[in-house]
Amino acid sequence: MRTTFPQVACGLVLFAIAVSSAIAGSFQVSPVSATLTRSQPVIALTVRNTGAEAAVVQLEAKDWSQPSGEDQYAPATDILATPPIFTIAPGATQVIRVGSRRPADTTERAYRLFLREVPPPPKPGFSGLRMSLQLSLPIFVQQDVAAAPHLEWRAEQTAAGQTRIHVTNRGQAHARLSRFKLSTAPGDKPLPMEEHIVYVLPGATHDWLLDTPIAPGTHLHLAAQSDGRSMQTDLVVAGR
Repeated sequence: MRTTFPQVACGLVLFAIAVSSAIAGSFQVSPVSATLTRSQPVIALTVRNTGAEAAVVQLEAKDWSQPSGEDQYAPATDILATPPIFTIAPGATQVIRVGSRRPADTTERAYRLFLREVPPPPKPGFSGLRMSLQLSLPIFVQQDVAAAPHLEWRAEQTAAGQTRIHVTNRGQAHARLSRFKLSTAPGDKPLPMEEHIVYVLPGATHDWLLDTPIAPGTHLHLAAQSDGRSMQTDLVVAGR
């Protein structure tokens, strides 16, 4: 089945790179995404230190791709993020700028901007662990002409008896999907499905595996949101 979306915005992904700590830094970034175009090749972001100590933050931009439906990152040579490292006092802000070194292509390019806290040396007598914060922001480069995702959906039964919901983005821009509700008919009780936000880049795919067995030939109704906009599509489960 095919579903077409308007252009959508981006979101924020938060990672913890340590699992236990007695001390943790804290900073925020606004806005939480950036879209660069030919008319706006550079954008400014503001980082605010909401913690009680000075924070040293390091920037790194990476190419973002999704071969086989999995996020992969590689060093980006055509995205400039400055300053590459900076210190923010408690309650202070730092403006960072992100720019594209080359013109936009017909198909949107995707990157991730990683902001990593560089933990300071431990103070004398400190014996715990320290958490280092890492934020990952989506960065997109596209032409001035608004591009849009174009999604094709499929449902099928796997050899293990699971149900796979598969989507392919054949459009020229990413899709940001959330708030999934999968049911056998509109208004029925939703079937269990992962609820976290999913990005599907142009030309990429994504799979959801449901442990709930659904017989081939069953009609399914999928509802979701893309940047606050509702989408719906009907599927028929294919057999093995």
